[in-house]
Amino acid sequence: MRRIVSDAALDALFRAAHSRYVWLDRPVGDTLLRALWELVKRAPTSGIARPARLVFVRSQAVKARLAPALPEAIRAGLTTAPVAAIVGHAIDLERPSAGLREGGMQAASLILAARALGLDCGPFWDFDGRIVDAAFFPEGTVASTVLCAIGYGDDTQPAPPEARPGCDETCPIL
Repeated sequence: MRRIVSDAALDALFRAAHSRYVWLDRPVGDTLLRALWELVKRAPTSGIARPARLVFVRSQAVKARLAPALPEAIRAGLTTAPVAAIVGHAIDLERPSAGLREGGMQAASLILAARALGLDCGPFWDFDGRIVDAAFFPEGTVASTVLCAIGYGDDTQPAPPEARPGCDETCPIL
């Protein structure tokens, strides 16, 4: 089998990657966030040519506006991260689910791009989008899809075991 990327790249993107929710106190600078955007904006889309809508939040004061949108049990995983990213999608009144699917693809691209740049991620789907949208997309043309904590995970904190089923259990080949 011909490898397009190295085993080290596959490890960083997939094999050694897992969601992180405990963070080192190590900032993520503007240059790295701009490099992240440069990768995300080039990722595949469904062809409707809508760019990702990303908001990178580093300020504790601004993260405080995100906190009420999250269940208290998981809130610290986002608010203590060096960066909280809000992935939004354009609201399409004719095809409302299209924007949501596009936002999901762009969130996946954000996670892979962050991993490729040496960052760890912790995605959040369980949040109150009305609170996030009112605070960050008040114009009403964009809605939040995913929140994602970004930074450098604390390797001293064990990752939760993630049992994953095998191919034969979940992926029929027809």
